[in-house]
Amino acid sequence: MLTDPILQAILLGYSPPMSLCDYSSYLSQRVYRHLSDVFRFGLSFSELGLTDHFILDLARFSHRSRSATVKVYKTSWPVETAFGNDIDLFVGDGTGQYDWYALQAKVMSHEGEFNDLKIKAKGEFHQWLKLLTHERLFGSQAFYLLYVGKSKTNFPTTGPTKKDCNGVAPIGEYGLSLVKALNIHKTVTRTTPMKFTEVFPDLVEPLRSIFCCPRPLHLTARKYTEDEIATPAYRQVYARAKSDDIYQGYNASDHVLPDGFAPLRVLIDLNSDVDENKDAR
Repeated sequence: MLTDPILQAILLGYSPPMSLCDYSSYLSQRVYRHLSDVFRFGLSFSELGLTDHFILDLARFSHRSRSATVKVYKTSWPVETAFGNDIDLFVGDGTGQYDWYALQAKVMSHEGEFNDLKIKAKGEFHQWLKLLTHERLFGSQAFYLLYVGKSKTNFPTTGPTKKDCNGVAPIGEYGLSLVKALNIHKTVTRTTPMKFTEVFPDLVEPLRSIFCCPRPLHLTARKYTEDEIATPAYRQVYARAKSDDIYQGYNASDHVLPDGFAPLRVLIDLNSDVDENKDAR
């Protein structure tokens, strides 16, 4: 997880994935292998660490490839969001409009469970309800981003069955998995942690489905233009050059984000990636 995957592929003599569609599959497999190795030793890994690696790899892709434009923005201070979204992912559809994916990240334990996904104290307003509120208020599409590996127990005994525009993804591509917040709400009904087998294979999809396959909008979702995607409360990170970073040195004095904003915002214009995958629909 600590090596630049594109540089690593070059050093090993392989052709690195240069479309974001292929790269997202590649990253998912790396997460899956990494966590599988962690679980083999009965260890754990933090979701914050995995999120940092995920964002770093997207930034590296932006720096080395122009098949998609990736802009990463982050706050320069710790922030707890009101709606639970860790990452605001805006994916362009090639027409100048973007879909807003509000992502909450969770990492699997070596027992194949997600320790935070359970019914908690009576009367507590659960995180998935906050994410569903975010959908209604802002026209986003709320998902849980699950970091998955081959756990020591409670691992699926059947393979993936869901098809997207590229067919059925292998289990390794579920290292970065997406589950709709509504499906988490319907699935988590007990005080014990949710197992991956409770959403796999029917309710989960690999991350590549966002980057490879055009998606219909959710009933409450809306499109955003780039001008509507506010970033002045953030710093742009890993820009190609200083001149590209129009917010460099900017810092909000009150350390408050507008309602609905996550501490990380990622804007992705798929450009040629969308065109390359139109035939796969």
